[in-house]
Amino acid sequence: MRAILCHNPTAGTKGHDKDAILGALKLADIDVRYVSTKNGDFEEAFKDALKKAADFVIAAGGDGTIGRVLTTLADRSLPVALLPLGTANNAARSLGIAGTPQELVETWKLERTAPVDIGSVKGPWGTTRFLEAFGVGVFAELLLTAAKGKKPEGADNLRKGRALFQQALKDAKPIDIEVIIDGRSVRGDFLGVEVMNTPFTGPGLPLAEKADVGDGKLDAILIEVDQRKALIEWLEAPLDAPPPITSRKGRKIELVWADAPNRVDDRAYDNEDKKLAAEIACEEDQAHVLIPVKHPAQQAAEAKATSS
Repeated sequence: MRAILCHNPTAGTKGHDKDAILGALKLADIDVRYVSTKNGDFEEAFKDALKKAADFVIAAGGDGTIGRVLTTLADRSLPVALLPLGTANNAARSLGIAGTPQELVETWKLERTAPVDIGSVKGPWGTTRFLEAFGVGVFAELLLTAAKGKKPEGADNLRKGRALFQQALKDAKPIDIEVIIDGRSVRGDFLGVEVMNTPFTGPGLPLAEKADVGDGKLDAILIEVDQRKALIEWLEAPLDAPPPITSRKGRKIELVWADAPNRVDDRAYDNEDKKLAAEIACEEDQAHVLIPVKHPAQQAAEAKATSS
């Protein structure tokens, strides 16, 4: 098989670096054209690589890399395989994909894919695509704060991110936000509103636990003022219980707000002294992500664990 490898060389650790990934792909008899996400104009280099025939694309890196590949790919009929090398790996988690490059490359079958929606947000700045979420308020504040400090590695990064989110929640002031979901308006003072495509976001948080990445809908997560304390406590063990938030699902979601930051995936904007409106929906054309095929030995082990 022929593939284009889009790789973030700064992601991952020894054993998951460029040479190790290329070695794993060679073992699986995959012929690769390499594109670094850190070398010049990635989007242009990616388009050039796509001018030659390929059977699929490989996105190797953290959520930023995976999001860039999926939102940049013009021909969404071309399958995309994920090699999650980041810390949170929200996109891969949301699709149930986990493992090292050496473990994953031999599990890919071109006929086994899952549809993945690509979000689109239209605002005064134009149109922007996203994979995880578009949000206003406290989560954007978290990203702005995190960008000022040095990024720790591994689990320390998740712990720091969750601690920063707790602090952001403690400091957050209510924001007057109008939320219009499929024509129905809700207006109130919220700590934040997240319009999510994937269940997981940020430092590995399942804020939209009922989200389906391929259903053509988005989940509006309303963080209400009286949920502040419960959400701060939930962040101590976010995988043990559902998040204490209000969730609404819709195909078209509009937000209207003023003087509060917003974020598009991992990019945040402060928006001081601005009144803004955004229209968010999934694009009609879906991406297709390769879902690993499990070996019968793994299936038997899972069946045994389920029945015990």
